[in-house]
Amino acid sequence: MTALAKIVEPTTAFVEEPSEVLIHVRFWPSAEIFTIDGRPEAMTDREWFNLLYMGVPQHYQTLANGRGFFRIPRPTFDQLTADIAA
Repeated sequence: MTALAKIVEPTTAFVEEPSEVLIHVRFWPSAEIFTIDGRPEAMTDREWFNLLYMGVPQHYQTLANGRGFFRIPRPTFDQLTADIAA
């Protein structure tokens, strides 16, 4: 039995930026923030959460067990972070 093998050169795939940014938030039972992703160094956890929640509340989803996340479209997130840097 003979088998034919075809060697295929790997192709470079175009990797585009994700269309959404996910920021996970975890809370203590007292409702204080335990962790929040993507926080700028100049801000506290609470300041970052308040900025996101007041700026894009429609993109926040509450989950069980003291968790939640923001699913923010990339252009909106880029604008939000540009406003912080300014």
